[in-house]
Amino acid sequence: MTLSGRKVLITGGSAGIGAATARALTDQGARVAVLARDGERLRAIAHDVGALPVPADLRDPDAVPQAVEAAAGELGGLDALVNNAGSFRLGAVHDGRYADWREMVELNILGLLAASQAAVPFLARSGSGQLINISSMSGRGGAGAVTGVYAGTKHAVHAISDGLRDELHGHGIRVTVLSPGMVLTNRGEYISDPQLRDVTARWHEQQGLDPADVAAQVCHVLAAPPDVHLVEIALISARQTP
Repeated sequence: MTLSGRKVLITGGSAGIGAATARALTDQGARVAVLARDGERLRAIAHDVGALPVPADLRDPDAVPQAVEAAAGELGGLDALVNNAGSFRLGAVHDGRYADWREMVELNILGLLAASQAAVPFLARSGSGQLINISSMSGRGGAGAVTGVYAGTKHAVHAISDGLRDELHGHGIRVTVLSPGMVLTNRGEYISDPQLRDVTARWHEQQGLDPADVAAQVCHVLAAPPDVHLVEIALISARQTP
């Protein structure tokens, strides 16, 4: 299925996987809107790749429906939503920061729910609507001492996606989970503990996927024939220990 003319909204579109996906889709002729809270960086990326910038904070439940409606209005509808926005904060629970936990819950779970809810009416009218939720390999298996809370939010993404897949089947909307391993994006720059931040940066440098490789899988999902429902794609770098 060609991507030319497909109307796609990407959350977390100002950097990393979101920016790479916007570039990959516009290169294939899709019409793309990118949503993020950092308006200045978002507008720069949008200008660079030829996308529509939609500044909004997914943590604000009142702003999300307005942003999704604005994107759909400018694009002439929505064929797909890529729920990419998220927060990656690592740390043990016993000395963890409440602000970090709240940030991950608000973006990784509640932001995904708010964007999905707002997009569903437009996706249903598309006739071939698709919802892609970017999760993580951390959402598919066990968690370690410093990854438990983050992994918990990504386990939630899998569970929510399973529910949405059943809920939206009758509306003709396909729901796919994309679960990458380590990705070379922000190198853990938002992690509070400096030692853990440095370790994470080294992990990402040594074993992280190129965001463009994840973006290529988003394109693959969106190009699937209408009768093919891809449930999940999980991928890691060949350099990452399985």
